[in-house]
Amino acid sequence: MSAGSAAEGGAGRRLSRGASGLRHLRWAREVLATLEAHVEHNPALDGADREALRGEARALAAAVQALSGAVKPYRDFLERTRVRYRGRVRVAEHLVREADAGHADEGARARLAEALTELAGMEATQRRPLKAALSAEIDRLREALARMDARLEERLSAAFVESLYPPLADGASRVADDGDPDDDAAASPR
Repeated sequence: MSAGSAAEGGAGRRLSRGASGLRHLRWAREVLATLEAHVEHNPALDGADREALRGEARALAAAVQALSGAVKPYRDFLERTRVRYRGRVRVAEHLVREADAGHADEGARARLAEALTELAGMEATQRRPLKAALSAEIDRLREALARMDARLEERLSAAFVESLYPPLADGASRVADDGDPDDDAAASPR
């Protein structure tokens, strides 16, 4: 099989590029864990193949770590900084609704405009750079996986490459899980 065959055949197990950084991180960690499990538990591998897989695992672990380094500041920003700006906008919207009902002062619209302006400024100065860094790491991870897939397909097989990838759910936007409501999706086959 050609190097492109695994990627095409594994398309059902390729996470959507539109999935979040956190979901890409989970997906990549699943692939890494499976790669490491092959090294440790697959008796069909000879010593040279096992050593090659160890090298692939080291390289993938570095890509996973780099992605993790971009996911954490973005998630922290979303969950700590951005929510404060969004909360302020919601309060200002509430005050406008109250003013429209005759219960608040006319400064409500000015407060809403100010809150929206500050939200837009925060998006431009804080969120966009973090999102761009995260997007670049997602692209690097996906490129590293594609190169790894091609090498492993040539060395082993397309079926081996396919075995590395977890089942996906919701239009390939998340890893399918085994009915754990705290995980991304339920009803995984494995």
